[in-house]
Amino acid sequence: MCGKSQYRTSSMTAFLTKSLGVVCANCDFLNVVGAVRCMSCGAATDAPSPTAKTDQSPKLVPQQAQPMNQEGSDKTVPMAPTPTKPPEAPPGLRRSGVTPAPPELATTPASPSAGRGVPARPTFQSSATPPPQQTPGPKFGLTVLAGPARGQRFRLGATGAQVGRSKGVILFPEDPFVSPLHASLIVRDGKLFVRDENSTSGIYASIAGQETVPAGGLFCTGLRLFRYVGAIEPAPAWNRLDVLVYGAPVPNGVVHYSIEEVLLGDRPGRCIITPGPVLTIGQGRCDFSFPSDEGLAPRHCEVAPLPTGAMIRDLSGGLGTFVRIAGERPLKAGDRIRVGQQTLQVELLS
Repeated sequence: MCGKSQYRTSSMTAFLTKSLGVVCANCDFLNVVGAVRCMSCGAATDAPSPTAKTDQSPKLVPQQAQPMNQEGSDKTVPMAPTPTKPPEAPPGLRRSGVTPAPPELATTPASPSAGRGVPARPTFQSSATPPPQQTPGPKFGLTVLAGPARGQRFRLGATGAQVGRSKGVILFPEDPFVSPLHASLIVRDGKLFVRDENSTSGIYASIAGQETVPAGGLFCTGLRLFRYVGAIEPAPAWNRLDVLVYGAPVPNGVVHYSIEEVLLGDRPGRCIITPGPVLTIGQGRCDFSFPSDEGLAPRHCEVAPLPTGAMIRDLSGGLGTFVRIAGERPLKAGDRIRVGQQTLQVELLS
């Protein structure tokens, strides 16, 4: 059995050396078929010559590789290979009969194909400037501070929301003072605006410190609504031929200003006419006093007549004095608006 195994091994070795190239055990150089000496280092390859079985032809021994154009000589060796040591084949290619890639094809790619002689694919980078990342704008919300919906909170969308009794996102269906589409809250350029949508009862916004209202303008404090009527013309000079209409006397030569309370249904209520520079409204000891109104401060606000309107000054200490807006008005965090019976405060959400 041992003799048969040795015979088979030697036969297989002879078959491989006749069919494949011979790899040098010293330098791992792949030689031609049947080479008995390495063409690179000259070491014996221990491979039988293809003519070993017959002695009819002489054995061919290739010459050892010599460097080309040695010093002192212009002669070249025609059969000599390249003087430099060829690149070492990868371990998977050794002794497998695969010829290593020539030096001119060797690359140093940064891709997974490195080490396999495959050129790396070029990478391309877009020359277009990436669009700048837009910083998201502030987000707003509303909290109901007073009214039937007290305690509710609403988050406004990216463009705002509409408020009404039956139309919009923020609805107050049980409030009889809210129109079907009452107001629009608009977010534009990172700022919040409120716009009256031709509502019947209007929208009232809180003032910061003081604000001017025109003649005929409306403002509210607590549960009370007022109209600044404006200046009253002086009484005309009496002509004995004219008949006068009964009324309270108006002093000649003095300008008087009028403020009236507005009752439910836009009906006139109490009215004050005064020539004084300032008119006060509050719970007690004011020109307009309402002791039973818990929404009023003792001295809630002052009204100072002007040639083109009146200056309203808030003295409520946080309870708020509100003026009716016309058209569109900007809002900021902390501002309050009145929509029907609801008092809503603007909040800046994170």
